Parts: sequence; C-alpha cells; structure tokens
Amino acid sequence: MVIGQESRRLLQGILFKTGDFTYQVPRLDSSTHAIATVDYAHHEIHGGSSFTTYYTRTTDATAGHRSALYLLTPSDKEIHLIASFSASTSATFSMCEGVTIDVNEGTNTVVIYNRERNSSKTSSVSNNATVPAKGFVTSFTEAEIAAANFSAGTILRTEPLQVGTGPKPAGGSGRGSQEYILKKSTKYVFRITNVAASANVHHILLDWYEHTKRSS
Repeated sequence: MVIGQESRRLLQGILFKTGDFTYQVPRLDSSTHAIATVDYAHHEIHGGSSFTTYYTRTTDATAGHRSALYLLTPSDKEIHLIASFSASTSATFSMCEGVTIDVNEGTNTVVIYNRERNSSKTSSVSNNATVPAKGFVTSFTEAEIAAANFSAGTILRTEPLQVGTGPKPAGGSGRGSQEYILKKSTKYVFRITNVAASANVHHILLDWYEHTKRSS
C-alpha cells in the first residue's frame, strides 16, 4: 500500500505526540539521530518560568546568631523549590513553613532573577512588605529576626552544616529527592543559625520553577 505525503505526516503526528494540543516530529541529534530531550525543570528554564535568589552575610561572633530568607508563595501557582545552604564555621540550617513574622521587617528588596536572562517574566513569589511585592524576597539579619516576633511554624527540615564543603542541599543528591512543592499562600523562612561563637559567613541559595497545575 502506498501512503501519500499528507497521510505520512498525519501518521508521524499520531506516533510522535509531544504535547496536549500539538503534534510534531521529535527533534533528532544531527550526528547520532538520538532523540534530543530535556527534563521538565530544564524546560522551565527555557520557558522563562525558573527563578533564583540568594543571600550571603557575615554574622557577629555570637552563638545562636541567625540569617534568613523569607518568601510568600502565590495562591495560583505551584513553587517547585530546591534550597541550598553553606557556612564558614559550625551552623545548622532550617526550613520553616507557615511562619509568624511581623510585616515590613527585614530588607524587602532582595531581587529574584529569572534564569532565562532574555525573559521578561517576573516571579509570583512575594516579599514581606506591608503590601507584598512580587519578584522579591526578604532577607533577615539576627537583629531583624529578633525585632520581627518570629515564630518558626512547622520546621520541615533542620540539619548541621559541614564546614569546609560546598553548599548543602536540603535533601538528597538529585532533584527528585531535593525538591519541595511549597504550599500555596504560605509564608516560608530559610534560616542558618550559628552553633559556635565565631564570625560566620552564611550563604542561602533558592532555586525554583513556577508551574500552574493542569486539570486532568
């Protein structure tokens, strides 16, 4: 049986469905003809829906001194987040969900960067300003945390940080074991706390993509 050109295109579309609304022949590597794919988190970078922010500071030489990043999740999107922490001397990290904290405390102008640097999309995550502003998170020093009547809510994870190593993810070695899908319309704090009375360089790094869950 001879298949016409139009029928051949239709058959290719049926065999190689790649989306809910469109059909296309998969992309092939020009050298090996292997099917070229990226994972979903990588795809979100290409789509301009992947974001990052960080905070670093040197604390006083005081045990118990803290640094933190705060964010408020949106009501209409899922935040698929990985948090990483590091410190120059002994410390612990904590991930706190549903925190209580006075509004308009801390530094509310910490920028969230789109990882697709050609994209104009802004993150839906908000800061701790009196009127929460999207596209920003809030950083906290020890003095700012103390002034904000902070309560940790649910501590999802707390662990010691190993000194002299790279950033420690708050999970396993791959995205599947590191990622948290955060609750919608919820306040989070990502915190590092000094264990010893030494000046300590704290680093907090947050990476996430924003996803609108599809109905079945």
